[in-house]
Amino acid sequence: MATLVFYLDEETSMTHVLESGTTTLGRHPDSIIVLDCPSVSGHHALIELQEDGCYISDQQSSNGTRVNGAVIEEAKLTEGDRVAFGDIQAVFYAGSAPSDEPEEIAVAKPIMFVPPPVLPVKDAPPPPAPADYRKKPTRPPGVRRASNYPDQTGSGCATALIVIFLFITAFVAGLFLRHSKETEGGNFFSDIATKISGTIPKIKVEK
Repeated sequence: MATLVFYLDEETSMTHVLESGTTTLGRHPDSIIVLDCPSVSGHHALIELQEDGCYISDQQSSNGTRVNGAVIEEAKLTEGDRVAFGDIQAVFYAGSAPSDEPEEIAVAKPIMFVPPPVLPVKDAPPPPAPADYRKKPTRPPGVRRASNYPDQTGSGCATALIVIFLFITAFVAGLFLRHSKETEGGNFFSDIATKISGTIPKIKVEK
């Protein structure tokens, strides 16, 4: 006994058990396996199940017969061969077809997340109070604030005298330089004394 599983579309399949002897396949109703598909010829192929294996032969179909993608005229089928009759795909099994029930898929158990233990928090000292920068600093009692400027009481008169002295010195120096230039090196002080004595009127005292 052998089996052909035909996949007619994405959701439809058909399983046919091959008996000993010859099995006809095609679109014509007199075929043993009828495939109602435009790409399948009326008498498309012959399948012969013999003691030494299963043989398939193409009957000069319009779209050909392929085994594992290769176009054939006659071939011996082995376990798992993929056979195409036009656009219809089939899989050959030397015995019974496998069960359609899906195999159980092992699903990994979700990993449980265990949160870390909460450690006790030690008592911390309270934070220091913020400093009040607007508060004016206080001075110890008995301490007086020193002035940044020295006491200048009575210094105004001394300054005035110094200015007058400098002015007179500059004036006398100017006269000395002018006299020396005009007299070509004359004695300034003797000339001044002579001029002053000449201007004083002489007074005659009578006895």
